[in-house]
Amino acid sequence: MLTAKVVRPFAVVGVVGVLVGVSGCSGEAVDAGGDPGRITHRAVAAVALEHLPTDTSSRAASYTDESTPSEQVSGDLRYGADGEYDGDLVSVAVSAQPPEEGACRRELGQHCVDLPTEVKNAEMQLRWTEEEPEEDPGGVGVVLMREGGETASIGYSGPTITGDPRRLDMPISVEKLVAVVEDPRLRYQATASTLTLGEELDDWEGGEPDPAAYERVRNTDHGIAQAYVGGRGGYGYYKGVIRSPLRKQFGPDAIGGRLLQRSSPDFTGMPDADIDVLAAPSPPAWMTREPCSAPTLRKHCVTTKGERGPLVFAWQPAKGDDVGWAWMISVREKEVVAVRYQGPRMPAGYDDAAMLTEWNQGEQLDSQGGEAESEFADDLSLWCDREHLDARPVKQLD
Repeated sequence: MLTAKVVRPFAVVGVVGVLVGVSGCSGEAVDAGGDPGRITHRAVAAVALEHLPTDTSSRAASYTDESTPSEQVSGDLRYGADGEYDGDLVSVAVSAQPPEEGACRRELGQHCVDLPTEVKNAEMQLRWTEEEPEEDPGGVGVVLMREGGETASIGYSGPTITGDPRRLDMPISVEKLVAVVEDPRLRYQATASTLTLGEELDDWEGGEPDPAAYERVRNTDHGIAQAYVGGRGGYGYYKGVIRSPLRKQFGPDAIGGRLLQRSSPDFTGMPDADIDVLAAPSPPAWMTREPCSAPTLRKHCVTTKGERGPLVFAWQPAKGDDVGWAWMISVREKEVVAVRYQGPRMPAGYDDAAMLTEWNQGEQLDSQGGEAESEFADDLSLWCDREHLDARPVKQLD
């Protein structure tokens, strides 16, 4: 039976995929042809394809997320995809500034050698990692750092790397990789002719990522509820989301949405509950900065130390006709984020109450801003990535 060859995009430290921590703009356009402008992902690919094979399987902008510097522009070229194998990958990137961690990472098994270059006042390096049998074929990268720090880089993964790639018979040679990064048109500020070259490139699939998509903006009532769902999962559990009637308790600058968790033919094991997700610059008076000391909460309340401040789980067990409730709270330096769970009868014991409310998901309240392991975690806040506001995993009812 044929199996797909696994190829992971080659992340050469300081090359494609890990150009992080850069800021500002630099570099002058050098080819004639009109006023300069920020190079496009499509133009990066078009310039590269004047040196590389043109029989690509796909041509697209490289994947971006909130960690991708806005000053980085890159394109991905795939070769030899056949339905089972995604194809060899060539990623080409231009960055206005050098990465903070641009040094060779020999401790990670990376090999590095300096290469001569005819680019004035520039330095160039060849980097590669060798194969890990049945795990990773290895990869090759070339990085050119111009005077002032502007960087052009290329990463190549797919062929099995068993040693110095200059001595290997690869479909795309090191010489061709070098020719790409040395091309004088591969600059952060490109001329009109270079941009036009990109516009005329055929078979472009990836569009142009919005560099402002991950700009931090003010979150909304529905946005913060949708962020909670993004981390907790189980989209089918919810009938929809409305604005939380508890917002007023948290002050005029609070935001909050209420998720209507309801059982359905496909999700019969999920109890009906209303889940309010709220954020405010500071806790309401009845909660205080030490929530377990508040009269409303202290009888059944557990506080743990989180990365961003105290994490609190407080609950009121059911009694008579009162089904009880639970609060899950993160008290942060400049905001409080709180989730209230109410619906089924709340157990008296901590373990049972925590299990009912999935307090283990409380870790989502503890994510480091800008460093969360999942995208939703950073958006569970008064602030969120701009593109998050367009996400609607649960139907909005008002």
